[in-house]
Amino acid sequence: MNRPERTASSVPWPHNGHEPMEQGNPVQVDTGSTVAMLRAEIRKTIDSNCGESNFRGAMFCALCRPGFALHPQAPCRAGILTLEVHRAISRPLNTAAMQAAVAVELHMQAAYLFDNVADRDKGPSDDLSPSEELAVAIGLLSCGQSALYEAAFASGRHGPGLRSLLRWAGDCAVHCSTGQFLDAYLEKRTMATTEEALMMTSLKAGSLGRFAAGLGASMATDDSDTVNLSGEFGYNLFTYLQLVDDLRDACKAHDLQGDLMQHKKTLPVVFFHNSLRGSNAEVVCSIIPPEESREAKADAWRRFESSGSRVFGAIAAEAFLNRAKSNLAGIRSRVGTVENLERIVSSFEITPQEVVNS
Repeated sequence: MNRPERTASSVPWPHNGHEPMEQGNPVQVDTGSTVAMLRAEIRKTIDSNCGESNFRGAMFCALCRPGFALHPQAPCRAGILTLEVHRAISRPLNTAAMQAAVAVELHMQAAYLFDNVADRDKGPSDDLSPSEELAVAIGLLSCGQSALYEAAFASGRHGPGLRSLLRWAGDCAVHCSTGQFLDAYLEKRTMATTEEALMMTSLKAGSLGRFAAGLGASMATDDSDTVNLSGEFGYNLFTYLQLVDDLRDACKAHDLQGDLMQHKKTLPVVFFHNSLRGSNAEVVCSIIPPEESREAKADAWRRFESSGSRVFGAIAAEAFLNRAKSNLAGIRSRVGTVENLERIVSSFEITPQEVVNS
C-alpha cells in the first residue's frame, strides 16, 4: 500500500541544534544519538521558556535524576516512540517531529514528578519539597505545551486541522491526568477492584503512549486511520510496559519491599488482596505496615507468590502486548517497513516466565 503523505510543507529539523539540514534529507542516526539530540532539544525548550534562573535550575536538577530525561542512562521512551513512529511513516525527521517528541517527553517527566509527590518521595540531591516538586511539574507541562504549539506550527497545520490536532492532544493530556488522579484516589481506599486497577493503569500509562505515538504519526501524515492505528499501538505498548513494571515491583524477594508492602493499588497487588477476601483479616497484606517484622513481610511475600497474582498480571500484560503487535502489523501494511518500531517492541518484551519469576 502506498505510504501516506503529508499535504502540508515539511520544516527541516536542525540536526545538530544549530545548522539546519537539507529539507527532506533523512537523518541516519542510531537510537543513542537520537536520545542525545532529544535531550539537547529539551534543554533548549526549557531555556527558551523559563527566564527565572532558580526555577530553571530546579527543572534541570529534577530532570537529571536517575530515570529522568537528562540522566545519561535515561531511555526517554515516550519521546523516542514519537520520533520512531514519525520516522516509520515519513522517514526524514524534522522540526515538527522533534518538537512533538519534546512535548511528549516533558509530559512524561511531569507525570514522574506527580508520582513522586503522591509517593512522598524527594529528589536524591535537590531535596525539593512536595510543593516545589509540583511547581516544577507544572513548569515542565507548560514547556511541553509550548513545544506542542511549535510542533503544530512546524507541521504546517492551520484552521480546522490545527484546532483538531490541539483538541486531540488536550484530550490525551486529560486522560493521562485522570489516570494520575485515579492512582491517588485508589491509594486512599482499603480495597479496589481489578477493573479499577486496570483502568487506572491504562489511563495513566496507555494514554501517554497514545499521545506519544499518535502525535508522531500526526506530524508525518494527514491520514486519520494511520494516526489512530499508531495511537492504539502506543496505548497498548505503554499499558503493557506499566503492567510489567508493576509485576516487577509488586513484592521483591531480596529485600521484601515493593508495592505490596506500600499498599499500592496496582493490578497484581489488587488481585492478591481480593483473593484473600474471606481470609482472616490479620493475614491480608494491605493491613501490614512497612515497619512490621521481617517475618511478617516474609509471610506476606510467600502468600503473594503462591496466590497466582503474578500469573494473572502476566496474562493481562501479554494481552496488551499482543494487541500492540497487531497494531504494528496494521501500521506495517499501510507504510511498509517498521524495523525500528519492531526493535523497540522486542527490546521491551519479556517472556511470561521471566515476568512470573521476576
